[in-house]
Amino acid sequence: MKKIYFLLLIVVLFFENNTFAQCPGCALNTSCIVTPAYPSTCPLDTLPSGMAGQVYDNDITFYMPEIFEVTSPITQNVHLDELVINNVTGLPTGLNWQTNSTDNTYHPSAGNEHGCAKVCGTPLFPGVYNVTIFFQVTVTPQSVGSVTTENESSTMVMIVSQNPSGNSAFTISNPQGCAPLITDFNPVVTSGGSPLYTYSWDFGNGNTSISENPSTQTYTNAGTYIISQTTNMLAYRLTDVTFDVGSNTNWCGDIDEPDIPFVGCSGSPDFVFELRDSSTSSIIYTSSEVSNSMTGSWNNINLQLQNQTYTIQFWDIDAVSANDNLGIFTITPTATGTFNFSGGGVSGTYIIDTEIINSLSDTDSVTVFPVPTVLSITATPNDSICFDQTITLTVPNNGYNYQWYNDTTLLYNAIDTFLILNNASGSYWVNATNQYGCSSVSQPVNINFIENPYKPTFGISANTLTCYLTDVTFQWYQNGILINGATNNSYTITVSDYYSLVVENSFGCMSFSDTVFVTFGAISENLFVNNFSIFPNPNNGEFAISFNMIAMAEINITVLDITGRIVFQKNEGEFNGKFERLINLSDLNKGMYLFNLQVGTQQINKRFVIQ
Repeated sequence: MKKIYFLLLIVVLFFENNTFAQCPGCALNTSCIVTPAYPSTCPLDTLPSGMAGQVYDNDITFYMPEIFEVTSPITQNVHLDELVINNVTGLPTGLNWQTNSTDNTYHPSAGNEHGCAKVCGTPLFPGVYNVTIFFQVTVTPQSVGSVTTENESSTMVMIVSQNPSGNSAFTISNPQGCAPLITDFNPVVTSGGSPLYTYSWDFGNGNTSISENPSTQTYTNAGTYIISQTTNMLAYRLTDVTFDVGSNTNWCGDIDEPDIPFVGCSGSPDFVFELRDSSTSSIIYTSSEVSNSMTGSWNNINLQLQNQTYTIQFWDIDAVSANDNLGIFTITPTATGTFNFSGGGVSGTYIIDTEIINSLSDTDSVTVFPVPTVLSITATPNDSICFDQTITLTVPNNGYNYQWYNDTTLLYNAIDTFLILNNASGSYWVNATNQYGCSSVSQPVNINFIENPYKPTFGISANTLTCYLTDVTFQWYQNGILINGATNNSYTITVSDYYSLVVENSFGCMSFSDTVFVTFGAISENLFVNNFSIFPNPNNGEFAISFNMIAMAEINITVLDITGRIVFQKNEGEFNGKFERLINLSDLNKGMYLFNLQVGTQQINKRFVIQ
């Protein structure tokens, strides 16, 4: 029966076991109908995306037509008798679900072809979730076939996006999760490459930083870590100015500082400086006056510089005549430090530093959840055992949710602390998930179910029983009782009785022959074959067999490798007279093989070599 009829229908049901359902009251959308009729969902086979840490609440309606058409194995209508949800794994932690069926079982009928589920809660962790749903469906074909019940599974994808931290100063890429938690931090206010921003970080894990975009942080241990961050926005300011008139004489020769013949300039200049915004030429600052001096300095000016370019101009202040220009220079505040200027005989310095004009600080937290202890698997009685026996794998019961795997294959309904295996070799491991949704995986354990030796048969000739198996030990039995010392591949009987053989390989795995009644001294009466031969021997895999039949009997041919594995088998039917056959086993590997011929009650074994 077509296996995917119900995959679209089941997409809605990929959340926690209904035992924990806390989402009652889903609303049916009865307009959810597909033409032609076919199981589907509204919305179609997906759910709206969620965001970690935010409340999630959505209703889904699913359409379950009582009758619909399938195309495999033939095109016909089927009746949807029952759908049962068995198990769900891999769902986002924090979400619950509840359908409008108390036991998650549906029996569609005319007028009752819709169901719904409410999905609600708060998903805790971001990620792309592979959610596997295990379900059972029962359908009745309307034309050909019988009622069919199948266990199926479907893996769906649900996306939960990251919810960035909500504080005012910085964002956290991953504010909560399982240890080790790896997360990045970024400031809300960015510098854009400007040096007028400073950053200070304390990550709560012993690490600090002054970088705008600090390195990725790793939180190894479970707990809550308090993160603090401060962003300072700065402005340049002019703090100090020095000036030396030097050889400049523009101030000399006016009424205020006359140039007296044979004496020179009288007195010294009285000077100030003006700071102008170059873009508007407006004066934004005028210094105090330095009187009758060739040098001067101004300290603790602390004038904030908001623009990129300024001019600083020095003047000799005269009471009567016009002021004298002692020099004009450009200030471009792009860095802090002490800067020199000179020209026209004058020189000086100015100092630029910064001051905080705005500050943004906040704290937040990173929550790291513990991961389950890595489990160690115990194999009982051991990890290698003979076929048709069982191995039990167990892990400690630490109150986790468990899921067993064989290599990459999830094992259906294997959710206990133990797993019982029979004839299923493989690499087994278990995933343990705690109440926070954090998981750890065990180290795999390799389980080996060892094949038992090939069932022994023995030929009978001149009161001697012979078995031609190799790489095994032998023990003969008479009437079910062990014969002491009868541990060779052959045994010579002394009385008529029931005889059997047990063979054992190096792993202790045993196989048992049939019990055969053998008549002492009358073996020849059971013979059907003489002059048996294989030629050529050795051969390349192509050879002939030949023997004489002295009575009508059924012929069975079996070829075994040295491990007892059957590599060729054929029934030739009943025959009497000279028997000849060509046999082609050229596809076999080179090595020794055992040819077993069974004619009636007689068995003949002969070794041959393919080379």
